[in-house]
Amino acid sequence: MGVEILGYKLIDDDGVFSCKLVREVLAELIGTFYLIILGTGGVLASVKGWDKEGELESMRVLQIAFSFGLGIGGAVHIFSDISGGQYNPAVSFGLFFARKLSLYRAVVLSVVQILAAILGAAIMKAIFGEVPGVVEIAEGTSSFAGLILEILGTLFLVLTVLSTTNSARGHSAGYLQPLSIGIAIFVAHLFLVPYTGCGINPARALGTNIVAGKVKGEIYAYILGPLIAALGGGVIYEFLFNPHYSNKYQSVENGNEMKEGSA
Repeated sequence: MGVEILGYKLIDDDGVFSCKLVREVLAELIGTFYLIILGTGGVLASVKGWDKEGELESMRVLQIAFSFGLGIGGAVHIFSDISGGQYNPAVSFGLFFARKLSLYRAVVLSVVQILAAILGAAIMKAIFGEVPGVVEIAEGTSSFAGLILEILGTLFLVLTVLSTTNSARGHSAGYLQPLSIGIAIFVAHLFLVPYTGCGINPARALGTNIVAGKVKGEIYAYILGPLIAALGGGVIYEFLFNPHYSNKYQSVENGNEMKEGSA
């Protein structure tokens, strides 16, 4: 039996181990791995493909945004039916705070995501001799400003994930979820790359920076910021959207009952 506190599930009904959890772990492992490979690969290509390698030009930012946005969109489409295509501890904990995922699963999948990101970054370093996509707060941007920017970018992503995975909205199945999430990632990168490198994912930030040996004090912005956004996104969704759909369905049911009674 599962364990719940105030409606928040701590342990699932299937316990701490199940074949379903194993499949989810493998899906998150492969999906996060490819997110790092494709995203950081786009960063590397954006550097090698332009003459002015020292400048972060608009076209380079656009290429990086496309790499991460389309990369995660494709990865979400592949494994969304198995694990939901989370690939991000902020998303996993956002689902927990929105009462859609147990705390145990959020922790397990987050650990797997971080390990997959480290593996992906290590392979990129082995192939190219460097780790592309290391995140750091740009000169002229304070660490506090970086923290706020990471919160804002991640909050937009978490709310996008929660809204597109809500079956009550009647969204068509198929490409809507990966497309919406990919667009959210794309837009966030267009804004944040010049200022923070656009982490909005503790696994992605830790994976590249650990392998590159560049874990500085400012790394807190890339961990704390997304986790604050996960809490905020989950709570906002729980108290803003869920009551809306509950009232909506209640009104529909009452209307149907009135029609049946008049008949």
